[in-house]
Amino acid sequence: MSEYIDVKIDVFESADQRARVLETLTPAGLIQEILKEFDDITADTPEKYAIYLKGMERPLSPGSTMAQLDIQPQDELVFDYVRQTIRQMLEPKDYAFLHEVTTRKDYDIQWQPAVIGRPDSDVGHNIILAVNVQLLPNGRSVSRKHAQITFSEGRYFIEPLAEHNPVFLNGKEIPLNSKREIKNNDKIAIGRHKITMVFETQRAGFPSVAELQSADATMMPPMSAVQAPVAQAVNVPIGRDAAGSSSGKPPVTFLVVEKCSTTENVGQKLTLVEYPFLLGRTLPLLSAEKEISRRHAEISYDAQNKKFTITDLNSSNGVTVDGICIRSGEPTEIKAGTRLGLGNVLVLRFEG
Repeated sequence: MSEYIDVKIDVFESADQRARVLETLTPAGLIQEILKEFDDITADTPEKYAIYLKGMERPLSPGSTMAQLDIQPQDELVFDYVRQTIRQMLEPKDYAFLHEVTTRKDYDIQWQPAVIGRPDSDVGHNIILAVNVQLLPNGRSVSRKHAQITFSEGRYFIEPLAEHNPVFLNGKEIPLNSKREIKNNDKIAIGRHKITMVFETQRAGFPSVAELQSADATMMPPMSAVQAPVAQAVNVPIGRDAAGSSSGKPPVTFLVVEKCSTTENVGQKLTLVEYPFLLGRTLPLLSAEKEISRRHAEISYDAQNKKFTITDLNSSNGVTVDGICIRSGEPTEIKAGTRLGLGNVLVLRFEG
């Protein structure tokens, strides 16, 4: 006979609701019961709701039972909308790396949550995908959302995301719905084939925070001399050789947000280390800018003449350079201090 579990559930403003749930009940079933009980909650689209363990950012698997999820009487559940994950860029001093031991590819951890897995049709997933293992040997055996790395109070953590696909830390499997701290030189293995990566924190020779963020720094060490970070615009990284590569060796440049529709992004910076550099709504920093096309413009570097240019990629709302509208498809030179307008709201200052 199935037994009941006494739990507390927060249902929006109605906190600490007491409930007895069957061990065989699933989160999807619990959502249906809550929608029946609370007639002020819209019930026509139950898929927009999820059940969370309090303090956890990932929802409980909707098809697993309370017993399978190991829900205990002391646990507190939260009924909420499905939360959209927004990636948060790390400070350059907090960048980390995963080094895949077979192919010797390096994957940069420059934001959190940094998902390990494979790309899919969900743009939101691809934006936070930091370690795309699809092209690795046995990479297709890895789940699309296999695990994620987070950063908090100076420490890194790894958390499994796939219900039936394991994650190992230094040889020990990490249970689902839990996370473990990871440190420099820890070994992470993912999937049934145990694709193994070594976690590494800051490397010697990496540019300092001051070097990366100072608008006055017009020159940086050539990219062959450092493990330069991948441009923050990259949405679906596929890794790079451990030795790195570069052509033309341009100085590192920045785009500084001077004006945008989201005030908290004013002052944010993008580091340009690869050219052409695509500007568009696929950049997380620009994703809220409704006037920006997905492929709005690109910045290029002419190594022979040491000149930077911007080109409008036939965008819907145009590009201005220091307030003057430029023609689509025609490269226009830009210099340090040039202000780039994308659409009628966004203004970026080019520094380099």
